[in-house]
Amino acid sequence: MNLAFIKKHYEKILLAVVLLILVVAVAMLPIMIASEQEQIERRRNEITRIPPKPLTNLDLSVAWAALERTKTPVTPVFSDEKHNLFSPVKWTKTPEGRWVRMTKASEGPELIEVVKITPLYLAVTFESVSPATTNYLIKVVKETEESPSKRSVSRYIGVGEKTDLITLREVKGPPDKPTELVVEINETGERVTITPERGFKRVDGYAADLRYGSGGRVWSNRRKGNTIAFAGDEFTITSINAIATNEFEVVLSSKSTGKKTTKRYKVAE
Repeated sequence: MNLAFIKKHYEKILLAVVLLILVVAVAMLPIMIASEQEQIERRRNEITRIPPKPLTNLDLSVAWAALERTKTPVTPVFSDEKHNLFSPVKWTKTPEGRWVRMTKASEGPELIEVVKITPLYLAVTFESVSPATTNYLIKVVKETEESPSKRSVSRYIGVGEKTDLITLREVKGPPDKPTELVVEINETGERVTITPERGFKRVDGYAADLRYGSGGRVWSNRRKGNTIAFAGDEFTITSINAIATNEFEVVLSSKSTGKKTTKRYKVAE
């Protein structure tokens, strides 16, 4: 085979070489597959023969602790002294002129104390007879009146006439020197008898002396309807009542919230 022959038939020779290689590869393929399968089987056997490690107990303490915490929800608190954004700190001036930082423990109607209860009377007395007419001077003291000028009023009235507080219903005895006068209390319709020597008197209500905290401001002789101001609010005394023998209660109503606070007082025996 000379060079000229190779040049003339090189394509056929190249094709023959390629076909030969393919034939050899096809012939080797089953051998290679069998060898690969053997290696896979050997590796599988090596792995499956290794005894597995026993399972250890799982540590669930962290998970259980987190679960327990969910049973107690966290409630934000914005009202104590550490949260001044929603509960601004208040300052108040003492009677001595000193500024004091107010806290929950040092402000509010809960700190009001009743230090004294004074009975207020309704009294009706026969003063005299008018020398010119058959009118009778009758004095009425009503200590529960809000206006001091109305707490004591003296007026001449005749039988059947009335004032804002009373009506003279009957005169017993000589007109110029009666022994008894029958007077009706307009507010209640109650009829009472008075004489020149003896008048009528009964408890008509109460006044209270109040103190704001120990050593704080004091309000004296406060009656139903009066207002007092402290802790940045205004409070109205809605009632002062006797609830038992020597025991009283004072009810305060907040202007800003309408909430009522009842304070009790017992007279020391």
